[in-house]
Amino acid sequence: ATGLIPAIERRIAHLNSTVSNAKKGVKNVIKSFWRQSKPKDSPSTSEYDGLAQTQAAEVVASSSVRYKYDTIESQTRLLADTLFLMRDYDAALGVYRLVKDDYKHDKAHLHHASTQEMMALCMNQLNDPNDDSYGYDIQHSIETALYSYSRAGDEEKEGDASNNRSVRPTRAPYATRLATRFCLSVSSSRSICNEKHMEIADLLASASSHETPLGAAVLLEQSSSHYYQANMTRKYAFHMLMAGHMFRSANQPLHAFRCFAASLNVYHGERWNELRGHLRSALAAQLFGMDRFALS
Repeated sequence: ATGLIPAIERRIAHLNSTVSNAKKGVKNVIKSFWRQSKPKDSPSTSEYDGLAQTQAAEVVASSSVRYKYDTIESQTRLLADTLFLMRDYDAALGVYRLVKDDYKHDKAHLHHASTQEMMALCMNQLNDPNDDSYGYDIQHSIETALYSYSRAGDEEKEGDASNNRSVRPTRAPYATRLATRFCLSVSSSRSICNEKHMEIADLLASASSHETPLGAAVLLEQSSSHYYQANMTRKYAFHMLMAGHMFRSANQPLHAFRCFAASLNVYHGERWNELRGHLRSALAAQLFGMDRFALS
């Protein structure tokens, strides 16, 4: 039979056979204890001085792929992704669990983080909102994914000689952008955020520390909305204020003014006089920079 569905079924059957022979069973579990880590560093072009320059570059580029398509790790991940695509979330979750420890053992933080992210998505699809049986596991996978993304981002920063740790980066590492994307996806999911606004807000605020000013501002503003839904009004106002400062650093004056104005109403009463004064000063400076001199 020809067609898309039969082709996918044949792919799943072939990959399942390959993965079962290499990963499942008592013998393979015992063998995994002595599994060798995949090499991390790729060779330089100086090792291929006998080749033409373009050919040497192609060899290095192919060698820089840590998990090539024919490795058991890539085959296992491909099987899990295909099962997820076919909405067989239970089977996909089991296969993701087979490969996540390999990535962790190899300290392949980016691969490990993406696997944990997919596990969280699988469990979210399988979770019954009435009993929340996967609630703790989803939260654990989200936290593990963000931690691995942050470690991968730190490795990218260490490899960048121009990076200055004392200031916010002007360009976020690839892993940091993946973490931000994941945070915003989690923040927009009602099923994940249900009765967990405090935990989600803390994750968003923590992820903002690795981002550029604009990315940090977006994450801080999202975290403040979750603090508000968790009835933490002062944390809402504080993170809105921080988001305003980040927007101002990113040359986004209108968004900065909106955040400052949103946090101002929370601080009322005599005991918040200094904070209200700080906010009014920030608003005045923002309006002055926007050429709104009379209102400033």
